[in-house]
Amino acid sequence: MKLCFVVHRYAPFPGGSEYYVQQMAEEALSRGHQVTVLAGEHKGDLNGVHVTSEAKVLFDTDLIVVHGGDVEVQNRVLLSARHLQDLGVPMLYMLIKPSESYVCIQALQDVKYIGCSAPEDWAHVEKWGFTNKAHKVIHGISPVDCIGVRGRFKDKYNIPKDKRMFLSCGGYWQNKKMIELANAFMAANLDDAVLVTTGYDNRFGIMPKKTDNVIPLMVEDPKDVKDAIADADCYIMNSDAEGFGLVILESMINETPWISRNIAGAKLLSKFGTVYETEDELVEILKHWRPSNTDAAFEYVTANHLIKNTVDDIENVLK
Repeated sequence: MKLCFVVHRYAPFPGGSEYYVQQMAEEALSRGHQVTVLAGEHKGDLNGVHVTSEAKVLFDTDLIVVHGGDVEVQNRVLLSARHLQDLGVPMLYMLIKPSESYVCIQALQDVKYIGCSAPEDWAHVEKWGFTNKAHKVIHGISPVDCIGVRGRFKDKYNIPKDKRMFLSCGGYWQNKKMIELANAFMAANLDDAVLVTTGYDNRFGIMPKKTDNVIPLMVEDPKDVKDAIADADCYIMNSDAEGFGLVILESMINETPWISRNIAGAKLLSKFGTVYETEDELVEILKHWRPSNTDAAFEYVTANHLIKNTVDDIENVLK
């Protein structure tokens, strides 16, 4: 099968979208599929996957897989869905984070397939009346790329070893609510703990300020991020919007307990962690937090949320 993935940037650029598409592409390639990635920004072919910015690749494929919308490259492709369909090239629009922009709503009508993963995805297609096009395309992670080494992150970044480490990663973007998380952590007033935040971009200037128990870092190497998750006593996802929240899966596979706002993937996986609705609730959770058993979480993610499960679902769309 010929597959073409569409994303705004491709690895080795840092970011969740970049590495998620990379893992899907490489898993598909390992199965013998012919794989191309159409990306707005890229650094050329990577690990056997052909990466290009030339849209002509769209016309020579069996399935176009679009990673989300509301980004220039994805929007251009989504707007071509009907034309491509007329030429016999079907498109799978992975919602990632449902949007009600004109382009994304039009895409629901024009594409042949819609990929849903989080509860918000299924609610979105039901609201707009396109459940007949909806297919399960579960979010998954690569164990090889996502399991960190305990002890390495704390050594490299001089994190106090005599204190519990709460962690939040993913970048200093508005939806991550890192400053609000730091404020909640300080309000919890935990003498025996530090909060570490990481990001690879602070263009909006919303990195938390460093304090005695808040340690904001700029971290670009994805291996360092995975080591941080493995080292953490608890992971916190304070985002108010996520496509899924792959960090929850990464925490589970590293056997790290997690706390999250009750959205997206956290809502789906709530029995394996702790969820909350407001930062006031988070403060109370932090005050009384104790580590939970992570065996069931590890077993569940390795059985249901690996990248092979994602590509299984993509293959099943055409079946």
